[in-house]
Amino acid sequence: MTSTLLRAVPRTLVICACVLVSACGLSLSRPAIVKHYYLLQAAEQPAETAPAHPVAIKVNGFEVAPPFSDRALVYRVEDQRYESDFYNEFFVTPRAMVTSRVSEWLATRHIFSNALPTSSSIEAPYTIEGLVNAMYGDLRNSAEPSAVFTMQVYVMQAGAAEHRIVLERTYSHQVRVADTGAESVVKGLSLAFQQCLADLETDLRAADLK
Repeated sequence: MTSTLLRAVPRTLVICACVLVSACGLSLSRPAIVKHYYLLQAAEQPAETAPAHPVAIKVNGFEVAPPFSDRALVYRVEDQRYESDFYNEFFVTPRAMVTSRVSEWLATRHIFSNALPTSSSIEAPYTIEGLVNAMYGDLRNSAEPSAVFTMQVYVMQAGAAEHRIVLERTYSHQVRVADTGAESVVKGLSLAFQQCLADLETDLRAADLK
C-alpha cells in the first residue's frame, strides 16, 4: 500500500506542475503593444514655370539634432521638460525622412533643372544640406497646442578647391494644432515643415546663382 502511494506521488507532482505552469502562462499573458506610425508630408503642386536656375543641385543630407533624431514623437510638456511617445513613432528615422522629403520637394518645384538625391553618384554644381534643430509638439498649454519645426539650410557651390556657401538661413514655423493627439501633432509638423520649405523656395529663386 505504501509503495503504491510512493509510486503515485511523482505522477501527482508532475500533473500539479503542469497545471501551475499553464496557470502562470495565462496570468503572465499581456495584450499586444499597438504602435502607430507616421510620415511628414511635404508634397507641393508641381511648378509650371521654367526652372529658376538652369543647373543641377544635389541633396547631401539633412541631419537632425539629437533630442529629435529618434523615431518616437517628441512633446514639450514644460519649459525645460520634454517627453518621447513610445506608442507613436515616425515610420523611418527623421534624418532619412526629412532628406527624402527635401529631395522630392526640390524635384517637384523645379527650382533647379535637376534635383539629385543623396544616393546619386552624379556630381552637381550646387549642393544643399541642413540640420533640423527642432521638431516637436508643444503641449505646454493644452488649450492651445502647437507643432514646431526649425531647420538650418546650407546651399553650396562646388569648386575645385573648396565649397562656397551661397545661402545660409534658418527657417522656423510654429503651427496651432487641433488637439494634443499624435495625429494632430504630425499634421502640424508637416504644415510647419511645408512653410519652411516655402520660405526656402523664395530665397532659392531669388539667389544669384551662376
